[in-house]
Amino acid sequence: MRKRKWTSGIYDLLFRYPYNTNAQSQSVSKIEDNPFKVHDGKHIRNISIKRLEVFGPTVYDTTRVAQGWIEKLGNRLHHDTRESTIAKSLLFFKSGDEVNPDVLKDNERIMRQTPIFHDARIFLIPVPGSRDLVDVLVITQDVWSLIPDGSAGGFNNFSFAVEQKNVQGMAHAWKTGISYNATAPYQPFEFFSRYTLPYIGRSLTTTQFYAEDFRDRKRFGGRIEKDFIRPEIQYAGAFEATYLVENKFVFIDPNSDTTVRSTLRYWYQDAWLGRAFRLGFRDRKLDRRSRLIVALRTSGYSYINRDNLPEEAAPLFPTSRQYLGSVGYSNRNYQRDVLIYGFGRTEDVPIGFLASWTWGKEKSDLGLRTYSALRLAHGTYINDKKGGYVYGLGSIGGYMEDGEPQQGTFHIEGNYFSPLMAVKRSHFRHFITVKYTGGVNRFAYEYLTLNNEEGLRGIRSNFLRGNKRLVINLQSVFFSPLQIMGFRTAIYTYADLGFLSFSNKNLFQHMYQGYGVGIRFRNENLNFNTFQIRLGYYPNIPGNTMPFRTQGSGEATLQMPDFRIEAPDRTDYFRTAR
Repeated sequence: MRKRKWTSGIYDLLFRYPYNTNAQSQSVSKIEDNPFKVHDGKHIRNISIKRLEVFGPTVYDTTRVAQGWIEKLGNRLHHDTRESTIAKSLLFFKSGDEVNPDVLKDNERIMRQTPIFHDARIFLIPVPGSRDLVDVLVITQDVWSLIPDGSAGGFNNFSFAVEQKNVQGMAHAWKTGISYNATAPYQPFEFFSRYTLPYIGRSLTTTQFYAEDFRDRKRFGGRIEKDFIRPEIQYAGAFEATYLVENKFVFIDPNSDTTVRSTLRYWYQDAWLGRAFRLGFRDRKLDRRSRLIVALRTSGYSYINRDNLPEEAAPLFPTSRQYLGSVGYSNRNYQRDVLIYGFGRTEDVPIGFLASWTWGKEKSDLGLRTYSALRLAHGTYINDKKGGYVYGLGSIGGYMEDGEPQQGTFHIEGNYFSPLMAVKRSHFRHFITVKYTGGVNRFAYEYLTLNNEEGLRGIRSNFLRGNKRLVINLQSVFFSPLQIMGFRTAIYTYADLGFLSFSNKNLFQHMYQGYGVGIRFRNENLNFNTFQIRLGYYPNIPGNTMPFRTQGSGEATLQMPDFRIEAPDRTDYFRTAR
């Protein structure tokens, strides 16, 4: 039956196969390690920038066009990233430069990691008649950058927020919102606003200002920072100053979920500076991607008052100043892949090794203490992607005072995801995560939990507390070829197993469990969180009277851990309050 013109856009949006499936270009499992190596040492003649529309084309097929009036309207309403912004702030090379394969590959990765782009690719085109010259074609595709958010339960209970992640195509981000709840116990009205200026010039320096007036947390301040995003960066650092007012709900009994609300008013200051050194390895690739990094940091909490804080909990929130230094070795590479945490966009998988040692002093209400920590991490593909990807992390750290350890933490984890397996036009992966965390001489009011991302997804129980924890997460994800109104779909099943206890009890006395199935929806051309609906079964959660739960939520896209050394910091996984 011939579709009516006015319904054609809706029809195409509902029943068309996903146009961002990389399998259509046979590149799901064949994405090259570094395609720029064949042009190493040549010189760049001209640079062209091609900006694709939000809906329709992809970096794998730029000839596609928007289908239906909805996509065409979206393209007309969107303000594309300015070509001058891309050229001046997001490209780390210029005409006349010598081709450096690592710089170009990192440039692609960093552009893809910015929240304004759905995807980005760089192509080198040999100049006819020349053996030494290439032209550069940069292809970018924005995401839809205007994100409304809100809910309403009547005039006495509503919230509204709006975020623009690409203000006037300049890559600036601004988010602001309000909420009102007439039945709230001590503050019905809430407000927040944040403005971010990313990557000033080509310096990769980011500045953010924020004002937040939430019911249990008020924060006003700003931060300027530059990280070791690229191995070529020699200096990195940050400075932040913030005034905060927080309500902390402190548990007063390890065997009860009763809490006391304490109001804390304080200033937080943070500053650090790091220097990266090239090590001069004979192996050219190893030398390009490896750095020795030395960094210094000072940070402090200056409490103005701590109202209604139990005396026994005072050590959790001391006025303090830390002076930390770190020495670390980092070797990092990235391989491009797809359908891991994304739904078809190019993902950059970290490959490498990290080792760092942190040492310093803390002067606080508790006295003068020495802190030290060691951290090791490694990640790689197995058998050239045929065996999947494995990542391991181990860390140990804590304070010493008068020869006695305090607030120590030991953590070890392993992550694995399988190679991408195809079934006709669909694909699936398996994911396994195992984590163990233990404490040494922790304070009485500190604890670990199994709630949500810390162990059992979809669960929140105040009775799940301890100071040693083992978590096993299993998940299988089926990436479907079906799209619903432009949203890719993925069906997943999961099993979460958690062991948690205090040091005077057997860790394996109870195995807390969660099993379930769910479906995720995501449109990679929109800057929204992934929406998911899941049905979970939780047979033995303390305080849980409903073993079967149906939940819907928005989830941010997960990011794989990098091997980048940043500011010296404490290794800690413990909570101090709800």
